[in-house]
Amino acid sequence: MVAIAFEGKSDKELLDSILEAYNLPRDNTLYFEFMGKDNIFNISHAHYDEIEESLKKIDKMLIIVDADNDKDPNPNRGYTASKKALLTLIESLEFDIPIDFYIMCDENKQGNLESFLLSILDNEQKECFKTFIECYQYDLSDKKIYNIFYKDMKHPFDFNHQNFDILKSKLQWLFEE
Repeated sequence: MVAIAFEGKSDKELLDSILEAYNLPRDNTLYFEFMGKDNIFNISHAHYDEIEESLKKIDKMLIIVDADNDKDPNPNRGYTASKKALLTLIESLEFDIPIDFYIMCDENKQGNLESFLLSILDNEQKECFKTFIECYQYDLSDKKIYNIFYKDMKHPFDFNHQNFDILKSKLQWLFEE
């Protein structure tokens, strides 16, 4: 049995799709939805108590968070700050199992799950969005773009795209015996 801790509902939906695409056993997975990044960094969160109580049946754990934007005043925002907070969290948990993490972001190490997903679009699609955003003249975050153009599609993304390689390898590690 493995544990995956993540921020929210859309993360679980993506993880289910990815595990299915990579033929990894979803039935061997305990999901822990923390309802936000700050809750993941809260070592007193009830999910960590649940995980600790289940350690006899959990072999490994993966924690997944968004990088967010390093210009956000929250100290755990941005790729570097998120990585530092995750390393501190893992050390503080003192679980006797291997724990790894993955930070969702685009190729510039910014953003969130939606930024990560949009990063695998081809250059023509990216240029189309860039042009649209410039013409629209309103702030459109990656989350809004994703929700407007891609959310309702069944599987719009190629899970074999190179931007999935690190996440794929971490998931494969998670399920290795």
